[in-house]
This record gives sequence, structure tokens and C-alpha cells, in this order.
Amino acid sequence: MSTLKIHVFKDSFRPVIKLLDENGLSWSMREQRSCVVMGAPGIIEVVLNASMWVSMASVLITFIKAKHGRKVIITTKDKKVIHAEGLTAKELEKVLEKADSVAAIDPDKSNQ
Repeated sequence: MSTLKIHVFKDSFRPVIKLLDENGLSWSMREQRSCVVMGAPGIIEVVLNASMWVSMASVLITFIKAKHGRKVIITTKDKKVIHAEGLTAKELEKVLEKADSVAAIDPDKSNQ
């Protein structure tokens, strides 16, 4: 089963999983080992299927627009780095189809 990794930073975990659930996307948490240096405190793995790109684009756009300062950075399989802010839903869908991982960043704790 293929998955798309979403690295969640700061306070992005709760908003991201809420949006994934609201959009009917299947996900799980990747086990983290405390002896390993991690760039992100958590990794969510979203199950890939042919129809999930529209929903995933919606999740990321909603996450970005919900609060000023939020960022989504996508790394493609060919190691290109793309900032999702300002992309249309269709553009984001095309980028996500080539994605290796996604980083969701909420820089501040006042979103809860």
C-alpha cells in the first residue's frame, strides 16, 4: 500500500488530521523512535489511491487559508521543493501526484 508522508511541525498535527478526517482520507501515524534526530515531531501517512488527489488538495488549501502564516512545502520524487501557498486546487493536485512528501507548518500555538 502506497502512502504520502505529511511531516507535521509545531501545532499543525491536530488541524491536519481533522481536515483529513473531514475529507474522508485514510491515514495513520508513523512510529517515531526517540533516539533518532527528527526534523518533524510527527509523520502522518495518508493512503494513496487514484481518487484522493482532489481531497488532499482541498485539505492543504483549507489548512493554509485557515490561519495566517501557515505553510505547506511539497518535495517531489525528483527532489524539487514547491511551496503550495498561492497554487490553485488544480495546480496543487498535479504537484501532489508527483509528491514524495509534504510538510505542514503552523508557526504558532494560538490556533486551538
